[in-house]
Amino acid sequence: MGSQRKKKEKKKDFVKPKLKVGKTKPKATSYTELGFRAKAIGIPEQSITKTHTSRETFDHHLSLARHHSHSARREALAYLQAHLPEEVDSSLFTSISPLILDPTPTVRAAVLSLVRAIPTSSLAPHVHLISLYIHSGMTHLAPDIRADSSKFLLFVLKAEDADIPMQLVTRSWEKTLHCFGSLLGWDLASPPPPGSSIPAGSGNWNKVGNATSIDRIANAAGHLDALSFFLRLGLSENLTPEMQAQREVPVYHADTSKHLIPRNATAPYARLGLFVEDKSRRWTAVSSTEDIGARYQLLKGMLPGILAGLDSGRRQGGEIGRKCKYLIDFLDKVKSETEKLQ
Repeated sequence: MGSQRKKKEKKKDFVKPKLKVGKTKPKATSYTELGFRAKAIGIPEQSITKTHTSRETFDHHLSLARHHSHSARREALAYLQAHLPEEVDSSLFTSISPLILDPTPTVRAAVLSLVRAIPTSSLAPHVHLISLYIHSGMTHLAPDIRADSSKFLLFVLKAEDADIPMQLVTRSWEKTLHCFGSLLGWDLASPPPPGSSIPAGSGNWNKVGNATSIDRIANAAGHLDALSFFLRLGLSENLTPEMQAQREVPVYHADTSKHLIPRNATAPYARLGLFVEDKSRRWTAVSSTEDIGARYQLLKGMLPGILAGLDSGRRQGGEIGRKCKYLIDFLDKVKSETEKLQ
């Protein structure tokens, strides 16, 4: 009995109702009446998005500088440049400095544009951090990153505030020279013996930058411009009397000898190597070379390798040959004038 009733109820679901002419079609059981009217609709918040302050938005785009997408990084850098605050704190330099080594060329170009827009007063305290990534770029495995490294270096060297380039010169003189040797393919540790010559173009002139030879020559010329500017800042091309005075032998105090270890004394701590120069050290983390004489003494050991590399570029001719010839003449002038003062 119960089963018959269930069968009849199931059949009702499949029975098609018969419509009569002039009669309204019956409404579905799931129909919702929408004929009501409301005078007002109350919403707790008129805006579904939270209103951020300018600093919060700036910090948000600052975090996007580490985004995995290169387009997001580039757009974030463009926003940061357009909304730079009057006083830039260290968080900006901490976020954008690693992008000097970014694999995408457009991102590196955006970083360079942003750094140029930063006031020099805010840039000066962070030169050491930026120089660390510039040195990494000069010795990077990717050729295009190495090619762009001299652009960042030239920006630092040509800064309006004289304290900015001199920080790089006095603190990283030796390290920067070694990075130039790696960048240009020069062997500064073991230069060719005197009297021998290396083939023209045997340096890194034809291995710098992108695929086309025009780009390679342009990149090599940019490296030479940076090297020329760096050497002229450190060694002073136009020697004034004040600069010449810096090259003179320093005057020590009269009692200096009393505080030095006598040369004929025994050396009980010689095994520790405390007073022996470490020959395996290529450069110090921070080489403080405040005077021109100290910088030239560091350059003197690398000078044969630098002159050999410049001579190969000079014999190649063209724009690279002209720039190499200028540097050779400048270094010869500095060498002769320095030896006169010693």
